Amino acid sequence: MHLTTVGREVWRGARKAQELVGAGAGDPTVQARLQKLKQVEAFRKLKVDWSEIQSLVGISRATYYRYKRKLQDEGLKGLLPKPKRPKRLRRKGHWSPECIIAIEALRKQNPTWGRWPIWLALWKRGFNISERTVGRILAHLERRGRVESVAAFLARARRGKTRRKTQRPHARRKPKSYVASSPGDLVQVDTLTVTLGPGEVVKHFSAVDLFTRFSLAEVHTRATADLAAGFLAHLITHTPFPVRAIQVDGGSEFMAEFEEVCARLGIELFVLPPRSPKLNGHVERMQRTFRDEFYTRPLPSRIPELQSELNAYLEYYNRERPHRALNGLAPLEFLAMMQGESVPQGGESQMC
Repeated sequence: MHLTTVGREVWRGARKAQELVGAGAGDPTVQARLQKLKQVEAFRKLKVDWSEIQSLVGISRATYYRYKRKLQDEGLKGLLPKPKRPKRLRRKGHWSPECIIAIEALRKQNPTWGRWPIWLALWKRGFNISERTVGRILAHLERRGRVESVAAFLARARRGKTRRKTQRPHARRKPKSYVASSPGDLVQVDTLTVTLGPGEVVKHFSAVDLFTRFSLAEVHTRATADLAAGFLAHLITHTPFPVRAIQVDGGSEFMAEFEEVCARLGIELFVLPPRSPKLNGHVERMQRTFRDEFYTRPLPSRIPELQSELNAYLEYYNRERPHRALNGLAPLEFLAMMQGESVPQGGESQMC
């Protein structure tokens, strides 16, 4: 629709505004509001309903009359947007230096205190101040760097809580050049948690030689460094070849006494990097064999009887059970073949 006429009152207000030099005539908001007034006047002459005018023009009836009254009273200047700045600004001059110093001291003494505990402490000291004012003063001090925000203090405190590194004088990472080329060059050791029944949990220590796949194991009620050291002594005593290096994960059971025994016996101790169980793949696979072949059978819950059953299984595993990686030979058969000897019988072996 092309509008050719507008209301007299709109034009009268526009002419009155022209007398005021620079009274918002070039402001885009003023021009847009003036255009909306003209459109509403045109629709009103056509007797269009107010609800339809509001949807077409985008201003309500109350807004139209407000714009119109402002235009009549102040000219185009009345259509300028009102400043959003408060007429009465909160002044900071009424904050007493004693109050600011007290709030700063309380925050520094108690870095996690917010405005309420600080306000309560001030109230007990006789300060006449509101909780909101305490919050404003705290924000003022934080902006100027005189105190630290609670969030910044907590974040810094969490970053500063670094875990104390455990001193491991003997253990180290396995060099990439280290290769197990003969029996005992590298034995992987790990622990396995096994549930035998309701409330019946045992800790299973496993060890496997990478070259011969010879394996030993023990069961205990716990997995401690002292018990791990005892298993290491059992391993050294019952392995039919000298052990030169052992590889473990970062578990606490392989620290302290366990590491001391390795150092005392002159055995290299290699520790895996964090979250790297695949680097201990041989013993991990051996533990799966224990789960599938040994712990699926009916077993006693008492440790001595369970260890006796485990020894019998290890006797079978090391002497008779064929191993795919050894071309169908058992670990002791493979070891005997490598050494050019016959496989020792049950009474001749060093196994228990």
